[in-house]
Amino acid sequence: MITVHIPNNFIPERTYAVRTLLTHYCGIPVEVVVDQHSPQYELKWDDKSIVIADDFFGKIPEGQSYADEAYIPKNIIEASSVGFENIPILFGKEQLEVTRERIVCHVDLFAGVFFMLTRWEESLGKHKDQHDRFPAAEALVVKQAGYILRPIVDEYSFLLRTWLLALSGAEASATRTERSRSIGYSIPEQSSKYKVVLSCDVDIPYYWRSKPLWKNLGGRLLKHWNIINTVRDFKSFRSVNASTDKDPYDTYDYLMDLAEKGGNKMQFNFIGGGKTKYEGYYQIDGPHIKALIQHIISRGHHIGLHPSYDSYRDGLIIRKEKEAVASSAGISVVRSRQHYLRFSVPETWQKLSSAGIIEDSTLGYAAEPGFRCGTCKPFPVFDITLREQLPLMERPLLIMDVSFRIYKNLSIEESIKLSEKIKEQVKKHNGELVVLWHNSNLSELDGWDGWNKVLEGYFT
Repeated sequence: MITVHIPNNFIPERTYAVRTLLTHYCGIPVEVVVDQHSPQYELKWDDKSIVIADDFFGKIPEGQSYADEAYIPKNIIEASSVGFENIPILFGKEQLEVTRERIVCHVDLFAGVFFMLTRWEESLGKHKDQHDRFPAAEALVVKQAGYILRPIVDEYSFLLRTWLLALSGAEASATRTERSRSIGYSIPEQSSKYKVVLSCDVDIPYYWRSKPLWKNLGGRLLKHWNIINTVRDFKSFRSVNASTDKDPYDTYDYLMDLAEKGGNKMQFNFIGGGKTKYEGYYQIDGPHIKALIQHIISRGHHIGLHPSYDSYRDGLIIRKEKEAVASSAGISVVRSRQHYLRFSVPETWQKLSSAGIIEDSTLGYAAEPGFRCGTCKPFPVFDITLREQLPLMERPLLIMDVSFRIYKNLSIEESIKLSEKIKEQVKKHNGELVVLWHNSNLSELDGWDGWNKVLEGYFT
């Protein structure tokens, strides 16, 4: 076991960062020891050690909060020195000292992990978009071009594993292959493998049952202003109503087939309530919805909660809607994703946890695909106001259909290229490509023709 000595302030925060990076990501059990005289982090085992600079918590005056705009890094620097594996530097400086028994790193890896995973940057509340969300454009990794496409936490994990393997006398100038052959600390093999985690938020389950017929036909007529197409639409309605044809939004079997082809099951998140204009397309206890849920369960796929638009600051709403979905499904529901990705750090995590949710998958930016939390792997949640780890895991969302077409106004080809960049990083780190694709965005309505090519590309 490695003993990690940490300075004597912000102990819950430091302990979370150390245990998450070393134990959760690297698979190494650690003992955390508070050292009143230590000015840095020090990992010790046998006669060897790795020293990590304290370039964040140690600079904050006693009694002052670290969740302050003054402590957000001014920029991100990509390391070019040998031994750093080109990591992005958020805190500290690019300096590395290596001997046969000791590595001294002047980059504060633990502060970087804490910054990315807790999203304390987003708790400051200075900027909000039209849906009261932290805007992607205000995030440090988006402002610094390209870093939203870098899983920084996973890169730090890889770097530490490399160093632990190297500490048997290998010099920093050794190649990666040479270091990996060294007899350093015994690190367990990574058990995680690349996989696509496909999910669907069921906002509008069926096209022809979502609104009165006259509204649907009238809306379609206003879009294409063609009486022949309107007659065709009416025929489609009659066929669906007579159960001789599938509803245009009934793409559930296609999605399940795709997930199964990739060797996985997918999660369908259902709305259990809500009173705003952003929901209300179905009742969770309606017969068609209950039949759909049972069909999904019968195929071995999962049912989750999609808490309604106003729920992200209200634990009571989340709890009631969770119970409503569970009642219709006839099973326990413990996983969720917020409607419209509305999220308040750390309040929403608190409300979800108190409602009995054990896994959330909200944290991806609507306007920017990529690594909002700096990782492509599920991680334990730390609450920066309660200053404790919650019994909740976050499975970060990397890709959402509307991010490409609606928010970034990309073509199908451009979306495939951007997806490939994200997919390449996830494969490199044996992570999870968490994808949200709405059932309604696989029909040939409203401009989504051909977009299934983007989705199917994740499974190749």
